[in-house]
Amino acid sequence: MREHSKQIRQKILATAKDLLVTQGYKKTTIRNIVQHSGVLTGSIYHFYQNKEAIFAEMLASIIHHCIEKIDACCGDETPAFKYAVICEVELTKMRDDARICEIYYECYHSRVIFEKMAELFARYAHQLFGTRFTEEEYRHKAVLIKGAMGACITAFYFDNPIDDDAARAEVIYLALRLFGVSEAEVEATIARMKQQKNLWSNIAQELVEEPLAI
Repeated sequence: MREHSKQIRQKILATAKDLLVTQGYKKTTIRNIVQHSGVLTGSIYHFYQNKEAIFAEMLASIIHHCIEKIDACCGDETPAFKYAVICEVELTKMRDDARICEIYYECYHSRVIFEKMAELFARYAHQLFGTRFTEEEYRHKAVLIKGAMGACITAFYFDNPIDDDAARAEVIYLALRLFGVSEAEVEATIARMKQQKNLWSNIAQELVEEPLAI
């Protein structure tokens, strides 16, 4: 029974991701997911309260896969570097793909999805930086960081857009300083990370293209 439930959830989330990438967040509805997945409406609502809950779990899966990719290619790097990269991967894809930018814009303006993303970023920071802060302090910092990232995405839609490269660097600077990383290490981390910008772009593209697995 548990495996069957997992398969149904997998089908729902995979279909939601495919629809999301091809037609955007607003046009992806529960009805669309039913039509393309073959999963009955009642079964979808058995697992998920609404569309937001589906996309919150879908993004959680993508973030977990992103962390796995970062750990695989940055295994010997510092906690500061790894945390900077997870921010960079997300913000890079926002800049490079208007579809993904629209998706994240909507997600950052959903309380349910924003809270889930902040929770996952707090957990990853806790994993990286250890007992330096309490769980509640990690949560507060993650909310501030995700808020700043959401502001960067919103700024893409300004009539007079801000300097994207500078904004991304400032968000990462803010994030690392919040975790007590020295200014010198922050600057060195950002400089080293910029040298591998094609790698972060490739990781972001893989996350979009790869089948979703839970």
